[in-house]
Amino acid sequence: MPRKPKITKHKGVYEKVADSGIWWIRYTKDGKRVTESIGRQSDAVTIYDQRMLEIRTGKVLGVERRGVKFSALVEDALLFSKDHHRDARNFKQRLELAEGEFGARAANSITPQELRDWLTEMSDDRSWSSATSNRVKAAISKTYALGMQAQKVQTNPARLVPRKRENPGRIRYITADEEKRLRQVIAHKRPHCMYQLDLALHTGMRSGEQFSVSWDQVDFDQEYIYLSMTKNGSERYVHLNTNALQSLRDLKVECERRGLTHPTLFFDKFNTAIKSPREWFEKSCIEAGIEGVTWHITRHTYCSRLIMAGVDLKTAQELMGHKTIAMTARYAHLSPTHLKSAIRKLETPQATA
Repeated sequence: MPRKPKITKHKGVYEKVADSGIWWIRYTKDGKRVTESIGRQSDAVTIYDQRMLEIRTGKVLGVERRGVKFSALVEDALLFSKDHHRDARNFKQRLELAEGEFGARAANSITPQELRDWLTEMSDDRSWSSATSNRVKAAISKTYALGMQAQKVQTNPARLVPRKRENPGRIRYITADEEKRLRQVIAHKRPHCMYQLDLALHTGMRSGEQFSVSWDQVDFDQEYIYLSMTKNGSERYVHLNTNALQSLRDLKVECERRGLTHPTLFFDKFNTAIKSPREWFEKSCIEAGIEGVTWHITRHTYCSRLIMAGVDLKTAQELMGHKTIAMTARYAHLSPTHLKSAIRKLETPQATA
């Protein structure tokens, strides 16, 4: 029996009825969803690409679109992000995706429906999670917000695109036993990396924050690290407990002993400043028999331990640098003791005989 030919997927091209041999295209024009019945798949691909070319070059059915191009807004947003965001690399990657679709279009001609349809198609084609889709939408929204501040556009269509509901999932954190095994591996094979783990577990800093901190941001007397710019674009103070302070003091002595002159705190086995712990950390986890843990889990671990120790959510939010308390509330279930204490306040005394 002859094999069915393999069908290659193409964005915007689909077969409405399976095995019918009739292919359709769909795209957005002037904020409205358009579908066309074409016929052969190859013809559908050709016509879809032609329609998209017309849109990208600023002409749809002979109507020219005017105004500042979306690519110009992206350029401005990337310059802003470079100076104000710790997460500039991911912000750039998200905007480059949108620029590939809408770059040549006049920014004020792009509608909420077009953005919503594009995000849906990208989510389907690339198997994006709801969180990924929301972050791309947020990057586009920020781009338009900056454009409005610069009076280059009048509206922000991304604000009218609803957020997708995100599944918070299970909070993964490093258990006491896993930490013990991990420390044994690091002490044996990568002792210079122990300082990195110590600071992560005792401060909960984001990777981008921890590995860009310089010594002049560490205040041993006031017992904090000053972050002039965080992922949220604001400053904050990272408070240091006794463990974090001692680790930093030992690290400083080690840096001076090795004669290291780079301003940031951490180094590799070649005494070179490092920007990411990913490589050594992943190897250490494998060697320690720990699964499902990335470096970001150290941040989850810090917050989880705060909550399990009875720290209230508002304080934990401040220590974590969370923008909203809703982000911290994801960890609330880890503190069953304070919940039991709360419901016991409603108990009535038992009658005595």
